[in-house]
Amino acid sequence: MKRIVLTVITGPEMGRRLEVAPEGATLGRSSRMADLKLSDGMLSRLHCRFFMEGDRAMVQDLGSSNGTSLNGTQLGAAPTAMAPGDVVTVGETGLRVTLEDTAPTVSPTTPPAPETPPAPSPVSPLPPKPEPEAAPKEAAPEGPIDLGLSDEKPAASGPRKGLLAGLAVGVAALVCLAVGVRLFLATDAPTEEQTRTLQPAANQPFEFRYERLRIDDNALYRYILTYDNSGTLALDIVDLGVDDRSYAKQKKLDADEQAALRRTVLESNHASIPAIAPQQSADGTLNRSTLTLAVGTEVWTRTAENASNRAFDTYCARLEEFARTALGAMATQYSVEELRTLAQDQLALARRHWEQRDGAENELFLCVKAYRQGLSYLETLNPKPDFAADLTQGLNEAEDLLAKRYDDLRFQVEQAENTGRMDDAARLLQRILRLIPDREDERHEAAQTRLLTLENLKKGGR
Repeated sequence: MKRIVLTVITGPEMGRRLEVAPEGATLGRSSRMADLKLSDGMLSRLHCRFFMEGDRAMVQDLGSSNGTSLNGTQLGAAPTAMAPGDVVTVGETGLRVTLEDTAPTVSPTTPPAPETPPAPSPVSPLPPKPEPEAAPKEAAPEGPIDLGLSDEKPAASGPRKGLLAGLAVGVAALVCLAVGVRLFLATDAPTEEQTRTLQPAANQPFEFRYERLRIDDNALYRYILTYDNSGTLALDIVDLGVDDRSYAKQKKLDADEQAALRRTVLESNHASIPAIAPQQSADGTLNRSTLTLAVGTEVWTRTAENASNRAFDTYCARLEEFARTALGAMATQYSVEELRTLAQDQLALARRHWEQRDGAENELFLCVKAYRQGLSYLETLNPKPDFAADLTQGLNEAEDLLAKRYDDLRFQVEQAENTGRMDDAARLLQRILRLIPDREDERHEAAQTRLLTLENLKKGGR
């Protein structure tokens, strides 16, 4: 297998050597967006990409501001084949193209096969491969494998057709480098030994990294969910298209949440999921999901590229559902247009409740709730739509009025108690419970506690 090596022959970083991963790599001036970063102010944040297509080295411009040229010829949007010795120019930087052989990769759970004699000429059928001799099992390193999940904050970049998801598969390569091995997806289902070793003890540490990448003509969507053995769950989403949006949030899970995630991750029989053969997309779009899981000293990974596997898809969907609940990221499941529509619906609902605020005592609370829900739908949108200001202003007004009514009722409760009118105090406390029906609201909880105290006092006085 060949890999692309780029040598900077002109520009600010002349002499630097850039190695493109076998899965491909993007190049630009942003370390957050591009796999390979160059300090050239004429580059776009995400400028171009390099990848192998069979035995051919390819380059593709990603809609950069100053363009990409090959041997002086400006490239269009389509991928273009390169030859050793060609020069790719990006900004003020010239890159000499060479191809190098890569070392064969071996699955960490599969012993290396013995050397075989050279194959006969292509016109003759290949002889059967001899059975490999059993190799002694190497001692596993002590302690859990550190994937570096808590420190890494990846993100995505601009939308362009056919962008090779080296962004996603590169994740698996980085994980492998961290553990000192290259992961290679086996074409067969895992062996009994592999299945057994990925069934952890109750307290065995684990980490995972899940990435979903979708690219088409107009947009790029990148979803990255990580969990490290410190208990931190982190979500990073970049959605670039007609409207850009991003979302980043992390949380240190409590003991109950960690136990729930452990059940979600480790009781899904993931080791029984076979490798998933990648497929080509007829329209040039890309849909790729990659999941890498480290349990103790074992590493398991699967990638689905333009392919579907029911068990793997269900596994990934469960992870996303857990993240939405644990991180309060429900809006991440909707498109930009859907989020705008949902937020506008909540704005209209909040205004109806506001008009009826002097009717039922819970109308004002429902008004506040609708305003908050509308703003939560817009949390991931950048920039915010114009009506976001109406949501914010309406929420402030409704919360202020709700707080005033609560304070008035609480004052009346104190007056009733001080004058011995316990029945009146109880009725006022019941009004507070209707005014703020949310049982998790501390004001509701305080009123409920006081009401129970009054009832106990009343019973004791009989």
